[in-house]
Formats: sequence, C-alpha cells, structure tokens
Amino acid sequence: MGFSSVRFFNFRNLKDRDLELDAREVFLIGENGQGKTNLIEAIHLLCVASSFRESHDVPFFRNQDEDVGIFGNYIDAASDVRGLSVRISPGKRKEIRLNDKLVSDRKELLARLLCVCFVQQDMEFINGGPEAKRRFFDQTAIISDPSFLDTLRKYRRVLLSRNFALKARRVDLLDAYDAQLAPLGIEICKQRALLVASFNQVFTPLISKISGWADDVAIGYVPSWTRSTLDEVLDLLGSLRARDIALGSTTSGPHRDSFRFAIGGRDFLPYASTGQMRLCALVLRVAQARYLTDRTGKQPILLLDDVLLELDHGRRVSFLSLFPLYEQAFFTFLPDENYLPYRRDGTLILKVENGEFRA
Repeated sequence: MGFSSVRFFNFRNLKDRDLELDAREVFLIGENGQGKTNLIEAIHLLCVASSFRESHDVPFFRNQDEDVGIFGNYIDAASDVRGLSVRISPGKRKEIRLNDKLVSDRKELLARLLCVCFVQQDMEFINGGPEAKRRFFDQTAIISDPSFLDTLRKYRRVLLSRNFALKARRVDLLDAYDAQLAPLGIEICKQRALLVASFNQVFTPLISKISGWADDVAIGYVPSWTRSTLDEVLDLLGSLRARDIALGSTTSGPHRDSFRFAIGGRDFLPYASTGQMRLCALVLRVAQARYLTDRTGKQPILLLDDVLLELDHGRRVSFLSLFPLYEQAFFTFLPDENYLPYRRDGTLILKVENGEFRA
C-alpha cells in the first residue's frame, strides 16, 4: 500500500519522469544536493499540499515560466487507487486534485491521508521558540480532529482584525472583537490541554524505553491565559487593553502559548545534550505517528530525511524498533552509510544523482 508511482514536471532539480515506487520501504541513496530531499518533499506535497521546507512556492520552479506539476497514484488499504496532483503556477496559484476532482480545502486531504515527516528541523520543536512548539501540537490536533483547524482559522481572523484596530487606536471596536476572541481562544486552550494530556500517554513511555533515562520526560502545556471562564478572560483582555493599545498588538492569548519539556519535573533544556535533544525530537515524531494512528485509524506514510545520520547503530536499531505500523516509509541515506542492515525483503533501493533515480 502507499504510493505506487509519482511523476514530476519542472519540480526543483528532479528530471521530468515517471518513477515507480511500488514498495513498502524505499531507500534513497545519494550525496547531498542530488534530489533525495526533493523527492521526500514531493511526497509530502501530494499528502498535505504544503512543503516542510518553504513558506512560499517560488523555489519549487526549475523554470520560472512554467507550472510545477507533481502527480501520484496512491493505493489505500481497500486497494482503491487514488490519483493525487498538485500544480503550482508561476503566479503561485496552487491547484490540488484528488481523483481529478478539485480540492478546495486542505482538510479534505488531511481527512484521507496521514503523513508524518522526520526532518533535521524537528529539533526546533524541542529547543526552538514557542511558535515552533505551537506549530507541532496544532498540526497534531488538526490531523486528529480537522474541525480544530476551523477554530484556529476563526481565531486568527479575529486576532488580525483586533490588531488592526489596536494599531489604528479604534478603541470603539475592541469590545466587539474581545467578545469574539475570548470564546474561540478558550476552546483552543481547552483542546491543547486535552491533547497534551493524552499525547503524554504515548510519548513518555516511548522516550523512557529508548533513552534509558532514570526520570520520565513529559510535556507541559503553558497557556498565556490561565483563566478559563468567559468572564475571566474578558476581564483579562480589558485589564491589558492599555498595554495592547500602546504596543499595537494583542499581547495575550493562545497565539502566545508555549509548551515545556520536563525531565523529572525540571526543565529539560538546561540539562540536555544535543544528542539527547535530537533523540527527543525523533521520539516526538514517532509518538505523533502512533497517536494519530490511534485517533484516526489510518497508518501513515513516513518520510525520514537524514534523521538517522547522527545515531549510532545501537540507537538506530532501538529507534526503528519503536516505529508505528505504516503504509509506506521513505528513508534517505548518504552513500557511505551502512544502510543494508535496515533493508527488508522487497525494499526498493534507488540511487539518486543529479535529479535522476536508478535501482
């Protein structure tokens, strides 16, 4: 199950071609800059219609005057073939299709496909700022329950309007915006708190098993609003209004929330080595895959881009032993890595060079 084939047109350095991928595990072997990560990114685009690397689509184009096209055939557990495509025009307009039917909202893809991507940048979820941590947990919440995306979108729209009013010093509009912002923010806080509580039930045993650390590692939710009722939040927004007007920005709310990693109840970061943080980031993604499979009933497409490079053989074996069930997995390796011990019967091994793929 998974992607039986993909086709590219004008996508980064990948040669325009059809590529057969009819295997449960696909190993991509090549030096840096040859196209391994570009293929991983293409699969990610087909699954969720966004890149894990860029905030805009301009770098996708090999030729700036032509559309980018990525097409894939996906076979699900019921053996139904699904045609997926993403086309991006030079004007950055993105067209997503599923079985030749136009997809108007990414939620339609998220409800059908589960994709979990392991990349070097995942370290930001551990040692990065609050925004990176919010991005990880909001992503998990959205895939688990796509209706959370609607709440998040509504909150962001009201927040944007409130910030415009603050900058323009339209004090007369703030009561109305507060009345809209407060219930949406309370719902987001509630969902994040529930998510972290249930996510820890998956994450903490996994990190304990692979790390061998004496103390448990757990994730804590640190909300900006510590008050939970509507009246309390409205009072808080009112008490902070003078500061918000002076700064021209809403200084409290779910957009200011953070998450804390703790070991034995203490902050994890001051005591963790780079290797420990890397391991924690890897287990975080494994936990995400397991958690989402439990919630959605779907097995994921796993994309692993050079994330095993910094683990010794023993840690690699331990890490791979924790893997969730999956439909298909893509791994990238450098040519001098000893990847053969991780091969299984039927593993497809492709050498990647100058955007070309060969067995």
